[in-house]
Amino acid sequence: MVRALLLLLVLSAPALALKPEAAKPLSEARALMTEAKQTYEKHFPDKPLWRQAIAKASEAAKADPESPEVWKTLAEIYTTTGWWSRAEEAWKKYLALADGEDAGPLAEALRALGYLSYQRGDVKAAIDYFQRALALEPQNVDALAWLGRIYMELGDGARAAAYWQQAASLDPSDRNRYFAEQAAKMSRYGREAVRAFYQGYAAWEQKDYATAIASFETAVRLAPDWAEAHRWLARVYMEAGMPAKAIPHWEAVLRLNGPSPDVQHFLKLAKEAAGVGLSAADSFFKGVAAYDAGNIDDAERWFKLATEADPGYVKAWRWLGRVYYETGRYAEAAAAYEKAVELDPNDSTSRYFLRLAKKAAESAE
Repeated sequence: MVRALLLLLVLSAPALALKPEAAKPLSEARALMTEAKQTYEKHFPDKPLWRQAIAKASEAAKADPESPEVWKTLAEIYTTTGWWSRAEEAWKKYLALADGEDAGPLAEALRALGYLSYQRGDVKAAIDYFQRALALEPQNVDALAWLGRIYMELGDGARAAAYWQQAASLDPSDRNRYFAEQAAKMSRYGREAVRAFYQGYAAWEQKDYATAIASFETAVRLAPDWAEAHRWLARVYMEAGMPAKAIPHWEAVLRLNGPSPDVQHFLKLAKEAAGVGLSAADSFFKGVAAYDAGNIDDAERWFKLATEADPGYVKAWRWLGRVYYETGRYAEAAAAYEKAVELDPNDSTSRYFLRLAKKAAESAE
């Protein structure tokens, strides 16, 4: 009996170590934290329940500043609500008091602070936070990628390549392998060209097409033989609705890298879209691909979308007529061909099939 009682006392020692004056506010803080998680979809420290939870946990910390469970509770509250500077401080105090615990949550807070520093333009602080996070978790791909990205934007190819290569070795994703390869090319294209390239990439991520275009144009001007810079400039022009301006850059990619089915497709798309718009051209080519694959229903749908995107799109009307004709809907085929002829009286193909469709429609009556 005595032995069992001693064992019970040992097992309950951590709970007994909490000072009585801290126990009640800590318990209330945890209850409020649970209620807040169940109440709110998004968590911020100024929400009433979270504000109360912080106040109660802070009261417990004041009453018993040496208790690891108090600091862990505060750290969890700050982490959940995204108050990262407070989270860092609380996790550090918790880890100092609870020796041997997982440093992952502190590393998460440091990465979040690194990202926030980057967002406000404080690159030096961002590097410091990400490096401190990496010291705690040396194989964290996110921290490695961010350091690689920042050093690329700074034009420091050697450091950028080292971080991206580590990231790629741990996670050989397309993105990591791509940037590891590009970082290695910095010495070839020069610091300023690469800096402009990655500023363009960062702007593209934010859908800031004007800045992205200006940055990629700078990269192309400084490194005219850099196929990847031309590729990205062409891509951004396409996404920004300026396909005509993308054409010379798709052509540059082909000239520098040689024939490529995907680039040849985008060049063809850009040329078509220069006349009818990207949405119409994209739908049209998808219709042709569906028709070639024998998917007539899909082809009809895409050709209709192309004519809706640009009602003056002669080729789309002609192909829509073709689909209708081949599926025996002659009246609809005649209407589509008639629209094509109306838009382009010199379209001899549409005029020929218009006559056939009308005759077939009359015979079917």
